[in-house]
Amino acid sequence: MIHILDNITANGIAAGEVIERPASVVKELIENSLDAGASIINCDIEQGGIKRILISDNGCGMTPEDAVIAFERHATSKLSKISDLEHLVTMGFRGEALASIAAVARVNLRTRQIGQEEGFEVIVEDGKLINSQKVGCPEGTQITVQDLFYNVPARYKFLKRDLTEQGYIADLVTRLALARSDVSFRLTSNQNNLIHTPGNNNLLSAIYVLYGKETAEAMVEVNYLLEPIKLSGYITTPQVARGNRSRQIVFVNGRSIASKIISAAITEACKTWFMKGKFPSLVINLEIPLNLVDVNVHPQKTEVRFWDEQIVFRAVYHGIREALESGSTAIKGEISSNHYKMTTPLTKDLQEIPLNYSFDSKIVPAEKKSAENINEVVKQKYDADERVHPAEQAQAFIMHQQAEQTEDVAADVSLLQQSEDQVQTTVQSELAYLKNARLIGQVFQTYLLLEYENRFLIIDQHAAHERIIYEKLHSQYINNKNQAFKKQILLQNEALELTAHEMALVEENLNELDHLGFEIDIFGNNTIIIRTVPDTGKQFSDPVSSVKALIDSLLDQSFFQEDKYDELLYTVACKAAVKAHDNLSYNEMKRIVSDLTELVNPFHCPHGRPLIIELSQTDLEKLFKRIV
Repeated sequence: MIHILDNITANGIAAGEVIERPASVVKELIENSLDAGASIINCDIEQGGIKRILISDNGCGMTPEDAVIAFERHATSKLSKISDLEHLVTMGFRGEALASIAAVARVNLRTRQIGQEEGFEVIVEDGKLINSQKVGCPEGTQITVQDLFYNVPARYKFLKRDLTEQGYIADLVTRLALARSDVSFRLTSNQNNLIHTPGNNNLLSAIYVLYGKETAEAMVEVNYLLEPIKLSGYITTPQVARGNRSRQIVFVNGRSIASKIISAAITEACKTWFMKGKFPSLVINLEIPLNLVDVNVHPQKTEVRFWDEQIVFRAVYHGIREALESGSTAIKGEISSNHYKMTTPLTKDLQEIPLNYSFDSKIVPAEKKSAENINEVVKQKYDADERVHPAEQAQAFIMHQQAEQTEDVAADVSLLQQSEDQVQTTVQSELAYLKNARLIGQVFQTYLLLEYENRFLIIDQHAAHERIIYEKLHSQYINNKNQAFKKQILLQNEALELTAHEMALVEENLNELDHLGFEIDIFGNNTIIIRTVPDTGKQFSDPVSSVKALIDSLLDQSFFQEDKYDELLYTVACKAAVKAHDNLSYNEMKRIVSDLTELVNPFHCPHGRPLIIELSQTDLEKLFKRIV
């Protein structure tokens, strides 16, 4: 049987489409404030917005009649007929927000038009008008939303912890503030100031306030025209690349949106500029004629439909490429503590020699394979691109050989438990000679040169040290999962500026970061202090970049995934290790070489690149044509 839903049920369904969490409420109310012409918007929340959200603005205000009717479904001032959709310039227009919010919360609205002597108050609960009366209040509009989802427990239980919900709101306000740099936004939570932008109509100053000095100073301007699209904004150069896309903010006609076409264009444009897995921060706005873009394809208006996706792709792609090229002089040849460039000081002929040249190419007959020559076989089969741990290859090899020698399949299962210590013993014996090798020195402040008998060895100091630190951290994690990493106190505390969203994530995960060895204190509303780092046995090169990488993992919600934990350790090891162009003392070089002989895998860095190249005297004599 078909029947018409009552208003309460209809509003509740609409609330499910429009109001997902406290951040949804903030979005709808702030967009209404922007449409009212506000130049100052304040947002104050309690308990992540679940207990209370207060939005106040200095906009045009409403008449008493409008204030009452605004809570009705489909009540809007933004359009009157279907053709108006082709010329919308307002943020909201569907007339569902206030009705949907009032259906699942207690709402108090106070408003006064500019020039009027008194204001008007409306109180709505559970979608019903409770009271309306004249009151004294400032010009503009103030809306208080309390006890969100108090009458819908099924939705209330899906809300996250207070700090998580606060983070969502902070991220939203950040995006809105970047979209409208001409408006001053203030976000406070439990009487703490989280965000406050100047509203001086300067996007770069808004970026400075929201993302910090380092990001703002690394920005280059994006300014590109491909009729009928105008692209503007800023993008960072590669030296401050991040581990995810969380700071890639895209607007279409001032509206924050998500678009696969635009994301693909950004990715393609950045391909040859940024390392794999690294992404720029950017804030770009596409100005498109209103009749060529449809913003009414999603209840929360976060997606849009373009009349011609290919033109949009080309505009974004060429605009970003042009910006990166114009800003290339700022990054050409630079090596910073956050980014290193590994150069190969070898001639073309020498580069043609396989990286595993020192590996014995003789194939051991199957009947003669044994645990004693596992290392030789592992080295033959190891492919850096596969990023397979040598210990795993060795274990697989042992299991395979034992399976050929017995028909008892059940007994073979236990062979999977071969410890890495057995394999490590073989590796150590293979590289033990390095302890007795003559250390010639350092070349290009990047490579260590050694000589042993008729062997000439080149070691990448960063890759080697990175591998040493990684295996130390990995061993701690594997053997003591329930124990915190050993800590190393920094000689000088490091400060790091964060966004309000990032700050909320850090506060929520302080214990987990401490478990990894990073002791962090909250300093003010948008700054943290790093006091300790994991103990790597040497001065930690770049604690700030390590913490940034951990925060990126938190933003990706991959912090606690087992398959991602190794990547965290890779990153920490990379930031802690000595860099290319670091000048090492003789004892420091000897220590790296000595530690290398103790590793499970001394042949490749955690990212799969080779860390040691070996050439024989014969190889060199062939290169110099001493022998043919």
